Amino acid sequence: MPSPAASKFHRSAARARVLREVMRDPRLRPLSQVGAQSFAHASLATLVAAWDAYLNELVKNFYSEIADPARPSYLSIHTIAFKASEEAIRRFNTPNFENARKFLVATTGYDPYSDWVWPRRGMNVQLVKERLNEIIRVRHSFAHGFSIPSYSWTTSPSGRVRLTITVLRDTERFFGNLVNRTDKRMKEHIWRMYTRRPVW
Repeated sequence: MPSPAASKFHRSAARARVLREVMRDPRLRPLSQVGAQSFAHASLATLVAAWDAYLNELVKNFYSEIADPARPSYLSIHTIAFKASEEAIRRFNTPNFENARKFLVATTGYDPYSDWVWPRRGMNVQLVKERLNEIIRVRHSFAHGFSIPSYSWTTSPSGRVRLTITVLRDTERFFGNLVNRTDKRMKEHIWRMYTRRPVW
């Protein structure tokens, strides 16, 4: 069962999918290249926002799971740590690999480094790190009115830099893999460190 954070991520990813599907909706033909890219940008921005929100929500889920109101001495420490994590949530932005990893380590003690791989696609930690950081840079570029950077996945064989339905579908799967792996390992972390089985 996914965490509440993961459930929210998947609902947001579904909204990104709707935006992606508009790009090939026959009722909108002919859809200009600019129009199609506008929907593509919105879809990618939604996926990045869903990833960011997942990380923030997962920290809250973590503290909900490890709370123990029956132990007043522990509860006071828990309350202090949770308040510090709420401040970290407020300050957290740019959910690239390095920032996301530091955020989870600082707020929960869980280090996702070796878990952030994508075996099905043959992507080790370094490749996942590169792709995640590239996705964040692409989203940053169009959000601030710059041209999209040229990466292998944003550039067509003819040299045209753009986002395609295939790229957006792969990006959704990429984030879905990260969310699923992080969820699984966070459950194990909670059990290992606090001997509590999450209800999710």
